[in-house]
Amino acid sequence: MSEPTPADRKLDLSNSVGDFAERVAAGTPAPGGGSVAAYCGVLAASLGQMMCNITIGKPKYAEVEPRLKAIRSDLERLSARLRELIAEDAASFEAVLRAYRLPKDTDAQKSERAAQIAVALRGAIDVPFETAEQSFEVLVLLRELADVGSANALSDVAVGAGLALAAIRGASYNVGVNLSSLSDPDSADELRKQMNALIDRTEAMAGEVEAKIKI
Repeated sequence: MSEPTPADRKLDLSNSVGDFAERVAAGTPAPGGGSVAAYCGVLAASLGQMMCNITIGKPKYAEVEPRLKAIRSDLERLSARLRELIAEDAASFEAVLRAYRLPKDTDAQKSERAAQIAVALRGAIDVPFETAEQSFEVLVLLRELADVGSANALSDVAVGAGLALAAIRGASYNVGVNLSSLSDPDSADELRKQMNALIDRTEAMAGEVEAKIKI
């Protein structure tokens, strides 16, 4: 069998992204922004793993190799969870739609519908909130890699930090859009405060990574 040509390799790489983008582009409510946010988190973790794999084994970085291996393991764990959240976000949105479509002709139906909507809305908040939290953990590790990893992959880590920032911001939009529908305003206010605090920490940390490579 002949060696693949550069054109073959280019086509293979182009096709390797799968059909996720097409599923997002389709005329269906889900997957949407929440799933895309989680996918950005996956890509951010992947770039961190890339940095680890490029650095591990190089004599210059032998002293930090144990830490790099630990970071790589943590990123693999985070990536696996974020992959699950891609599907869970779509499912949570579909659960909200199903709840709103429940019949409301009788008082009993109205009561059941309201209860199901409340449960579904909480799920539609909890899933993107976790996406933001998991993506922030990725960003923390990327920030560390910017200091201890190979300088040759610093730009990749910076891209990862940007993707983590996009993941967290995107997830926050999905949290926020559902908070106003919660029946408990105190709980909504607390979640809003937590998310805003996380966004502030995210922007500061992503800025630190960017400052290391900014032209």
